[in-house]
Amino acid sequence: MSTSPDSDARPPEQAATTATATLPRVGWIREGVIVLGFYYVYQAVRSVADHGGVSNRAHRNARYITDLEKAIGLFHEQAIQQLFIGARWFIRLMNIYYGTLHFLITAGLLVWLYMRRQHVYRRMRNLLGATTALALVGYWAFPLAPPRLENCNNDVPVLGPSGSALGKCFIDTLDTIGGLWSYHSPVAKAVTNPYAAMPSLHFGWALWCGLVLWAYLGGRRGQVLGVLYPLLTLFAVVVTANHYFLDAVGGAIILLAAHRLLSIRQRRRSATKTEEAAPAQ
Repeated sequence: MSTSPDSDARPPEQAATTATATLPRVGWIREGVIVLGFYYVYQAVRSVADHGGVSNRAHRNARYITDLEKAIGLFHEQAIQQLFIGARWFIRLMNIYYGTLHFLITAGLLVWLYMRRQHVYRRMRNLLGATTALALVGYWAFPLAPPRLENCNNDVPVLGPSGSALGKCFIDTLDTIGGLWSYHSPVAKAVTNPYAAMPSLHFGWALWCGLVLWAYLGGRRGQVLGVLYPLLTLFAVVVTANHYFLDAVGGAIILLAAHRLLSIRQRRRSATKTEEAAPAQ
């Protein structure tokens, strides 16, 4: 029996690449519109969550978080920041990572999935979108001031890089050391919500990236990067005083919840199709 050159005898990787190449050329435009549209909705909703007198609630919730972390032995963010605060170049690098590379890596992996792993792109895109949507619910229901905005409660005496005492428990590293942007810039004030710390979408997205690297890049490289990237993100959000450890726990919870909701939705759709396809009795 003869076979054609483009038969199923091709290796799976080559077949997947060929399948991707035959996609409609306008598909990436549609996906870009979907992603950008969702992003602008996300920014609009997050900005709304910053209004309505939430400042007092956000700082009160921060006290709840610190009290809970102390009760369970998790309140180590101050000590971690104080350990590294003297290395200004390193803190600046973490600020740049937090504010820029985090978004570029997430977007880059989304594009890579579309180009190279088309068979799982839609599922992973939906997981990322659902995780982000659940984060918006968290920002509205539980506004939280990040550590960098909290006043000192005298639990840990904090010293500046020169050894002088500071008036805050946490140092706002972006404000005092800097990065590529500033919270005081007009653009940052227009698109950021200072009380959107719980859950940590940085960590939720990093877990999503880790899952993509582990499952779809594959091999030892994918496994190592899939573990290291979320850990690096967790360290960055803590050492820059943008999140508490419990914020990261919240980020993991919304990712798991989004996966669960999408799984339920898929099962219901499959059951409906099965019922519709079943012959009438």
